[in-house]
Amino acid sequence: MLDWIRRHWKALSALALLTLLPLLLLGTIAEDVHEREAFGWEAPLMSALRAQAPGWFAGVARALSTIGSSFVMLPFCAALALWLWTRSHSVARYFLLSVGGAVLLNVLLKLAFQRARPQVVPWLWQEGDTSFPSGHSSMAAALAVTVAALLWRTRLRWWAAGLGALYAVLMGVARVYLGVHYPTDVLAGWALGLAWAGGVALLLWARLREAQRGESEGHVRRAAS
Repeated sequence: MLDWIRRHWKALSALALLTLLPLLLLGTIAEDVHEREAFGWEAPLMSALRAQAPGWFAGVARALSTIGSSFVMLPFCAALALWLWTRSHSVARYFLLSVGGAVLLNVLLKLAFQRARPQVVPWLWQEGDTSFPSGHSSMAAALAVTVAALLWRTRLRWWAAGLGALYAVLMGVARVYLGVHYPTDVLAGWALGLAWAGGVALLLWARLREAQRGESEGHVRRAAS
């Protein structure tokens, strides 16, 4: 048993960090939200963030919310999926499953929980749907994991992972700062995006690597011809 664990340590670590721990966090928060339990630390945190953040962050938060909105993300992801389709059908399908699946799950959870948006600080951004989990946060996390997985065989992988994590964190903080999400909405959104996209990446890792190797070999043949 110990030998098997040592041989598969990297895969088991990735499974725990990318899927199991986020699912545990999501389940814990979702249970409390379902039972209408109060999170006493959320309102003070939201008020403190609004009071202590520098004035210029309001513009950054609005810009991030615009970038993460469906009006921007849907055309962007559609264009990126189309571009990937011209290079590898398998890679494009992976991208659509990873990002699209996270979006679909977020919509279903919003419909299931119907959590009202917070009324703690005045809103600096208008929203009309329910609050839990944060769609902007789950989309940002899923997109970050998906892009990092696509670039993992390149020298850009750590840049992609770092910038993706920064983007996801800033997106979540921005949504709380704007007053339209509780911190637990954001934590659940991050957990959902990470668990889904991480699980898809681990499940399809071998097929994704094979497709990317085939793509690279095709470029080499075309360049040599």
